[in-house]
Amino acid sequence: MIDHIFIKNYKAFEKKNIPLNKNTLFIGTNSSGKTTILESLDLFFNDVFHHEYVIEKDEDVIIEIHLNDERYRKVFKSPDYHISYEDCIGDMFDINHVNYLYIPSVIYAPKLLNDILSINLATKQTNTEQEKIFKVFDYLDGRVGNNQFGLFKTSTKYEINVNKELNFSKQEFTTIISNITYPHLIIGIDNFENNFDLDSLKRITGNMYQTIINSKQKDVVSSFDYSVQALFKDDIKKEIETLTSTIDVTYKKSLLLVEGKYDVAWFEKALEELDEFKNYRVIPCGGTGNIQYVKKQLEKEGFKTIVITDGDTLGYNSLKRDIIELYADIDYINKRFNTHFSLMPQRKRVFFKKFHVKDDVVKKVLSSWARKNLNEDSIFVQEVKEILNFEEAYHDKDKIK
Repeated sequence: MIDHIFIKNYKAFEKKNIPLNKNTLFIGTNSSGKTTILESLDLFFNDVFHHEYVIEKDEDVIIEIHLNDERYRKVFKSPDYHISYEDCIGDMFDINHVNYLYIPSVIYAPKLLNDILSINLATKQTNTEQEKIFKVFDYLDGRVGNNQFGLFKTSTKYEINVNKELNFSKQEFTTIISNITYPHLIIGIDNFENNFDLDSLKRITGNMYQTIINSKQKDVVSSFDYSVQALFKDDIKKEIETLTSTIDVTYKKSLLLVEGKYDVAWFEKALEELDEFKNYRVIPCGGTGNIQYVKKQLEKEGFKTIVITDGDTLGYNSLKRDIIELYADIDYINKRFNTHFSLMPQRKRVFFKKFHVKDDVVKKVLSSWARKNLNEDSIFVQEVKEILNFEEAYHDKDKIK
């Protein structure tokens, strides 16, 4: 699945890295970037480029995904925005089997049906078919056995003649999507409530390789049993309505407030290992300085909140280590980043100085590691368990009073 997507110079984002889970629901105010994420994936996988979405006309558009611990970057070069093959990163043919279906808020039924037809009939290229493709090079320059160019992408498009008006109900749209048989399909649904009902959530998320949706409706957010991410256009203190307007105050889960977006994968995985995911929703607050403000505002609205911060805050509800990345496996870090740690540092400044990449890259990669590798016996998971037990006991004590 896609662990992260990086978007540069396209629609809502000048430059933005966004973590993803197997099933992710984005919430946010208008123009926060919910639709941009889905359309950026449509550009990456299906070459659907909107020139009017380019922010700076003299700069490139870049879409990069982090899939199965590998980077795949596509660069669309200014001013014409054709794909610049020499600037791309990763062997794109390695992910040729992954398809993406974008469902906009207003569905044109014939296009949807033809897209699904092409997806369901997609097949992997055989060696014989690849040889036939490469044979074309012989006719291009007259050189036999020309293999200087590798395969970037292959696809086959099918279209049926839909010559009558189609008006599907929400239930029919659900049935159509649920009947997709292709095993490696990522589906992006814009404004879920426009075309699907609540009962279809589990059918769709259960069948797909990965789902990424957005919604403004409280019922959808409350019914979504997976990762929910809030997108903030500006300072979170100005965007608290993003949370209060989309999460129902009668919601049974406690809101677990953490520092940053890269922390979410760590805490969600810990909650899964502790069989507590059903009781909490992880909310990133954009840094330590915002957490108490967010907590105060949410509790004013009647939400139950629990805070867990990094160890450098020295709070009663903080982790023991300076930053969350210090709980990662040292052997994995050394191998992945070509570092030479013999022991894990105690301080974050010492830790980040050893890397030759930006701090955000380290955080991004290690959040993907955490989602795949943490288990119930991990030190991080056990510390989360202790803090949650303490907080729950404290809340219970307050109730008795």
